Amino acid sequence: MTENRSVQKTKRNLKDALIYFLKEKSIHQVKVKELTEKAEINRGTFYFHYSDIYELLDELEDDVFTELEKMFDQYDENLSKEINPASLLDVLFFSLSEKRDIIYILLGPNGSRSFSSRIDGWVDYHSRNILQSAFPEVEPEYHRLVSAFLIRGVIGTFKTWYETGQNQTHQELAEIIKKIIGNTAHKEG
Repeated sequence: MTENRSVQKTKRNLKDALIYFLKEKSIHQVKVKELTEKAEINRGTFYFHYSDIYELLDELEDDVFTELEKMFDQYDENLSKEINPASLLDVLFFSLSEKRDIIYILLGPNGSRSFSSRIDGWVDYHSRNILQSAFPEVEPEYHRLVSAFLIRGVIGTFKTWYETGQNQTHQELAEIIKKIIGNTAHKEG
């Protein structure tokens, strides 16, 4: 069922208000009263749409993942034509950078543990699929380990990039990581 514009606007205002408060405090400290005041709606309207703030947070997270999937799928069309695992980094950083503000807030100290786990799972899912397509002869355990490395590397790099002013494009971020991986491999070999 498609929501009418008024409902969409109300929900958008509530999500924007929640994001505003999550910049400063944890979800447990956000009160419905202050949220509705910031969103300029009454509490009854809030409770008409959500049972509590956590349901609003869940919907916000779902919205982010829906958008991430759309972006990844659109970008992934090019990737699937010519499987290039190095392009995976570009795809991941592109997707994350497009929703950088909300993702950073949700991954930050006032964010959501469930969101962090979902991001990890999202990176894991896509990296393993691409690795398995690119290297079907390689043991799945290898894909799992590379995926674990990518999860921490991509998320850590994303957070540092955000905190230091976002001076690089998603392509530049991917290139930096490719160089780090390449230099490490050459030193080991």
